Amino acid sequence: MKKVLNNFEVYIGTVCSLAMVCILFANVIGRYVLSNSIKWAEEVCLMLFILSIYFGAAGAVRTRQHLRLDILISRFKPKGRMILEIIDNCIFMAFNGIMLFGIMPLVMQLYNNGTAAAVTGIPKFAIYIWLPILFIVMVIRLVQDSIQRVKDYQDDPTGEKKAAAELAAMQAMMVEETDGKDGE
Repeated sequence: MKKVLNNFEVYIGTVCSLAMVCILFANVIGRYVLSNSIKWAEEVCLMLFILSIYFGAAGAVRTRQHLRLDILISRFKPKGRMILEIIDNCIFMAFNGIMLFGIMPLVMQLYNNGTAAAVTGIPKFAIYIWLPILFIVMVIRLVQDSIQRVKDYQDDPTGEKKAAAELAAMQAMMVEETDGKDGE
């Protein structure tokens, strides 16, 4: 259960993506085989696409897989690397804060106007409310990441344990690759 809660963004994003693919597949079959498309498919798929993007972005922050330029950071010693990574997280948090305050007036306007999607009638507010929520989730994940980076540095100030673990992981991958080629 803890694993699900720690990675809920990834799971929900995956469900949104799978649902989108299934709806699109059904619509293609309906259109080209049965000559009757699903009227609401495009609208729902757009909503699911938006949700999968933002849930995926939050999941990428959680797993440290969002875009960053490691070429510069990797040249520093562990303490400098940790400081730069925390600065990077702070810049990303500021960006999320700007986006959060930028999107809130739109979300409130959609809520106040009662704007609904044309075909499905789903209130647009119900979809767009997830954006500020996920920006907040990303900020929380960035704070957690910054705290973890400080703890990692305190546990391994020289970076030797991390380097040894990375080397062992690379060696294990090389062994798997050679074993796979031998079996062919």
